[in-house]
Formats: sequence, structure tokens, C-alpha cells
Amino acid sequence: MEDLERSQQLNDNRSVFRSRLLLDQDQSVRGANLASIYRDEGMFDRSVQEASRAVISDYANHSAHLFLANSYDTLRDPKLINLRYETSWYSELLVANLLAPVNSGSLSRNVSQQEYSKLFAEDGLGIFSNTEYFSNGDWVQNASQYGYFGSTGYAFDVNYRSDNGYRPNNELEALDLSLRLKQQITEHDSVFFQVGYLDLSSGDVAQYYYQTNASTTFHAEEQQEPNLLAGYHRNWSPGQDTLFLFGWFDDELNLQDQNRNPLARSTYVVDVGGGTLITNDFVWLPNDVAFDYDRQIKAYSTELQHAWQTPFQTLIVGARYQAGWTDTTNYFAQPPSPNPFFTPIQLSQQNETDLSRVSAYVYEQIRPFESLRLIGGLSYDRLEYPVNLDIPPITDEQDTADQWSPKAGLLWTPWKAGNFRFAYTRSLGGAYFDQSVRLEPVQVAGFNQAYRSLIPESVIGLVPGTEFETFGVGFDQRIDKTRTYFLINAELLLSEASRTVGILTNDVLSAAPLTPNLASSTRQDLEYSEHSLVAAVNQLVGKEFSLGARYRVTQAEMDSQFPEIPSTVGGVDNLNRDVEALLHQVSLFGSWFHRSGLFAQFEAVWSHQSNDGYSPGLPDEDFWQYNVYLGYRLLQRRMEVRLGVLNLSGEDYNLNPLTLYNEMPRDRTFFAGLRFNF
Repeated sequence: MEDLERSQQLNDNRSVFRSRLLLDQDQSVRGANLASIYRDEGMFDRSVQEASRAVISDYANHSAHLFLANSYDTLRDPKLINLRYETSWYSELLVANLLAPVNSGSLSRNVSQQEYSKLFAEDGLGIFSNTEYFSNGDWVQNASQYGYFGSTGYAFDVNYRSDNGYRPNNELEALDLSLRLKQQITEHDSVFFQVGYLDLSSGDVAQYYYQTNASTTFHAEEQQEPNLLAGYHRNWSPGQDTLFLFGWFDDELNLQDQNRNPLARSTYVVDVGGGTLITNDFVWLPNDVAFDYDRQIKAYSTELQHAWQTPFQTLIVGARYQAGWTDTTNYFAQPPSPNPFFTPIQLSQQNETDLSRVSAYVYEQIRPFESLRLIGGLSYDRLEYPVNLDIPPITDEQDTADQWSPKAGLLWTPWKAGNFRFAYTRSLGGAYFDQSVRLEPVQVAGFNQAYRSLIPESVIGLVPGTEFETFGVGFDQRIDKTRTYFLINAELLLSEASRTVGILTNDVLSAAPLTPNLASSTRQDLEYSEHSLVAAVNQLVGKEFSLGARYRVTQAEMDSQFPEIPSTVGGVDNLNRDVEALLHQVSLFGSWFHRSGLFAQFEAVWSHQSNDGYSPGLPDEDFWQYNVYLGYRLLQRRMEVRLGVLNLSGEDYNLNPLTLYNEMPRDRTFFAGLRFNF
């Protein structure tokens, strides 16, 4: 770490015989490598900022894009329910694969910069494996076989997860296969191909405050076969790069539940005599409704991007077009009732819809001074999408949304090793995974601006066509004399959307006037805001020890309203909500790495959450969890063995998923991991 930080300070000393563009490339490579070491020492926030600066210094540096992708990968929900970081992870991975020279490193998404690799790989084969086992029966296996032969490189990845969960019907099993090929055609041209397959099966894996609120009969299956990607990279000259990407996706999702609670609105009429009628409405959730839903999406995406870098500016322009077709079926049914006055719900639906997206963008970064970078951008998106394919009863109605989205950012280094950051962005969300398949930059001045969603899907599900607005400000400082690192980030994330929600209604003139057997829909307006503050301090002690503390506070507010249901309707008060959650988390850690390869780590995490606006109310939560690890690494990290105990005190918890968090163990769990790379 000391050597790389010192080399960054001396980088410009070679300006006598290196151009400004080449010096920026040198600094970018150092930044990507340094980011990897920071993360290894537990300095996760600083590592992400270092990798972001590496991308800004040299947009064509594939190593920086790869490290950013790996950083976002660690934030992803392994159960694929909350998808906030899917876009940033997948987009950075695509850019890294397209920019990477064939012999500059493995194409595998599993072989990250944490493993030892040469600057240029020799011809031959390689194998990677990372196995993790947990005492509750969870199993994670990531394996790769890759190779280089002259101007050709390939990687075959297998990612398997078997998760038993911590409550009934909380299991998940996922198999993800991918084959990547890259061919260097000429000195300046290369092509990239990828074939992917996904098979996922799970119960109810959404997050709940009370675990007993989860469904014990829900089941989900998803298959993607195949997903195809083809890309082209042309390096015209130093600083001039063109990228092209084409993708084809085939996704099928099946959901079943024997005890679904669809939203229903019933109306009945009372004759009070004298020709006077009184109409009464109420909203209710029918019980024991069997539910069978199937959705197939076929879509393609194409995007062209050009990046022009000079010593004093970087210009990125591009355009993207995406189109898809959906075929959806849905079935509701209730078992026969012994009550002669009750008619069971019976509803069957099928529809076909389209979706399309047109996007164009331009980003410009200028450097009026050596210590200052100004970033500006503008994007335009037009989205046509089905208004409701996810909250049955479904509909074949379509809607459109379009938006001009400005971007602004600033990076300023007023003194040695001190960095200020600011960013403001607007963007338009997608309908499904169309938002993730993109080459458009996902960060502005080190702050993420690309989201599948901001409201956690565990709370509200999918919301197509969401408008996002973000503000971010941050500062980090390194003190070389004491080997101390400070970082502080503040963000405001806003999203606003209206979606269509399926609802069952009745026909008062039918033979069963109180049975909701008609498909209908109503509008739901959603406003979400998230304020967050992160403060971290890290201290290196000697050559082998590092200590750290991180504090994060997150305040999330959501206002959900059904404006088409009058406030006088009985039960509507349980649907219209203005709720809030405040989560404090403190993380303390210590690490010891010995030059022999032995290492040990200790983590303590304190969480405190309060909630407001819920009826009935949600109690406050306060708890600690402790994790310990012990391991050994071979030279050059060819192999690593890691043992640990998670949640040492066996502390269970109740957290409101309105404030996004990654699941933690709910009881004491033993962990064993083995990783090797040859």
C-alpha cells in the first residue's frame, strides 16, 4: 500500500518523457491496484472511491471498471430480491469485458483482482474455484476454467448457490452458467461473445420485519436460456475508443401460491325502501386464493458508444435501443365452499404486450486545473412499457414515459491526499432488466446514478418507469505520517412513480354480487426518499495490523397512495401509508495479516432501527452481532483457506426492509471457505 501510494505521488515526475494522456493511464492502473488492496484491508468505501477515480483518470482502463463491478457485486442481494445494485454491477462488467485486451487477464467474472495475475498472461489454461459452506446447510460454489491461445481468450464460469434460509419456505437454489470468448482481430480491433444460462428456484425469500408474515406456500421459478451478448471494440488511436454491444435475452418466470391475498374492491347496494338506494364500497383481501402466474420476456438490446480522451478532457457519447415482447398468463381460483351463498373466485387471463426504450447520452469531463475535474452530462430516455404485468390481475394496457436527465459532478483535490466530491443526477428507470444492459456510465464523480430501483423490492415490488434524482457530497483524506484514513459521504436519493395495480372487483347485477370475479386495476402513487450519511476511519498499525470503524445512518420515507379509491371506502386507510424507518449501523473491525500467509479478522456490527407511521406499530430494534475469521494464504494467493464463526452470540433480529440492508445470520453459524487459482 505504501509503495503504490508513493508511486501515485511521483507519477507526474515522468512528464519529461510521458504525455499527459499516458500519465493519466499510469495513474489509473495504480488506482485500480490500490483499490484492491484497500478492500483487502477492510477499507471498502475508500476502495470504491479509489476505483472510481481510476475510471475518471482513464475511462478505457478495463481494470478499474472490473474492480468497480466486483465492488458492486459484493453489495448485491444474493437472493436477487432487492435489485438496487444490479445495473451498476452488470454495466461495469460489460464495459470491462469489452475494453480488456485478450492477454491482459481472465475474462472470468470470478477471477477478480484479488487473485495474483501477471500484467500479460502467457498462453495456457487456468482454473479457479471458490467454495463456501455454512453450518446451516448453505452452499456457494463459484468455479471457472479459462485460457489464452495467441489472440484468443475464453472463460467458462459456473456459479451455484444453495440457500436454506432461516424460516420455513425460505430456501433458494440458483445455477448460473456463462461462456465468454474474446478474439483479437487486429492490433486495434477485438470482438467479444457471451452465452449465459440461469436456472433459479425459491420459496418466499423477501425480507420481512416479522418472519411469520412470509408465505409458507409461495414458490418461484425463473429460467434464462439463452442470454446472448456480442460486442466489438475499436481503438482508433490513444484516447479514441468505440464500443458496440448487442444482446438477446429470453426470460421465463413462474410464480405460484396456494394462499395468495389479491386486492379486491367490492360494492353492494342496499334498498332502504321508498326507492332509496345506498351504495357501499369496501376494500378487502380474500383468503386462500390459488395463484398461478407465468411471464415470458424476449428482448434485444443494441448500443453504440464512443469515448474521446485528451490530456484535458474526456467526452463520452452513445445511443441505445432496446425492444422486447412479453407473453403473460395468470390464474386465480378458490376451492369450493360449503356456504351456498358464497361463489368461489375464478379468473383466468392471458395477454401479449411490447416494451421498447430509446436512449441517447453525452458526458463531458474537463480539467481546467490539475487538481479540479468538472463533469457534466445530459441523457434522454423514452420508455414504452406494459403498465402492469407483475401485480395480478394483469392488463394489456401500455404507457410511455420520457425524460431529459441532466448530470453534474465535481472532483477537487485542494491539497495532498484530500479529495472533495459532489454529484447531482436525474435518470429514468426501466421496466425489467433493460436498465441493466447498458454501456452508459453508471457513476458521476464517484456516486452511483444507475438503479433498477430505489424502493426495496421486498417492500413494494417492481415499479416500472420510475424517475430518480440523486444528490451526493463526500470528502476523503489520507494522513501519511500517521497512516490514518478518513472518509465521509452524504447522499439524498429520491424516486417518484405511479404504477398500475391489479384489483378484483364484483358485479352487483350478477348471480354472485359479492364475489370479486372481474379483473380491474387502480393507480398507486409512490414517493420515496432516502437520506444517508457514512463516516469511516481506518488506521494502519505497523506492517501487519489494521483497525477500522464505520458509521452509517439511513432514513427512508415512503408515501403510498391509491388516489382512485375514495377515502370514504372502508379499508382504504390500510392501503394509504406514509411510513418512515431510521437505521443506525456501526461496524468495528480489526485485521492481522502476517507475511507467512496467516491472517485473522474480527468484526462487530451494531444495529438500531426505529419505525414510524405503521399501524399496528413496529417496535424499535437494537442488537449486536460478532464475526471472527482465521485463515491462511499461499504465496501469490494461489490458495486461501478461511474458517469463521458468524453471529458469535447467536443474536436474532427484526429489521424493517424499508431501509435497505443485506441479510445477516439469525443464529450462530460456522463458516468454511476454500479458494484456489492456478
